[in-house]
Amino acid sequence: PEHGATWGMGRVIALERPDTFGGLVDLPAEPGDADLAALLKQLGAPGPEDQLALRGGRCFARRLVHASAEPKAPTWSPRGTVLITGGTGALGAHLARWLVERGAEHLVLTSRRGEDAPGAKELQASLQEQGARVTLAACDVAERDALQALLTTLDADEAPLSAVIHTAGVVGMTPLEDLTPEDLANALAAKVSGAFNLHHLLGEREL
Repeated sequence: PEHGATWGMGRVIALERPDTFGGLVDLPAEPGDADLAALLKQLGAPGPEDQLALRGGRCFARRLVHASAEPKAPTWSPRGTVLITGGTGALGAHLARWLVERGAEHLVLTSRRGEDAPGAKELQASLQEQGARVTLAACDVAERDALQALLTTLDADEAPLSAVIHTAGVVGMTPLEDLTPEDLANALAAKVSGAFNLHHLLGEREL
């Protein structure tokens, strides 16, 4: 996953600064002589591909292929308790309304400020008018202990946790050339660290 995030940053560089982008190459953790020879070949005589993976001296590039037609998947109906991280933000609020329309019993909306987040109490009242039970919780999902405490509380609820939607994130757009290490750490904490914490704390559950 860490390598995926690094590769993703390379894609952002390609979009923001195509004039300085040279390409992305994924090497094995311990490249052999054949891998290094293939790398030198690509650097010395580059072809049209600018995103490659080298394995055992062989060069691979991504391709899209048509998927086979599959039967339509059954429609998901929310049940029990649904946790939405970043639940009082624009995306989280939109999803909360969508879930209530489809019969969600109990929504837990987290944000760093909980009830004090802008519009949180108004959103709660609106959803409750539609018949849902709504809990506002102050929880930074990047803080593993705080998230663990919240999940322990939910385990004691009469409606068991059945789904998690991770919408927590940092609002703001910073061009890469202006991005500081602090900016990057702040953005990764909410989205990536939160996802890791959810995975480690809930990875064994059927959600």
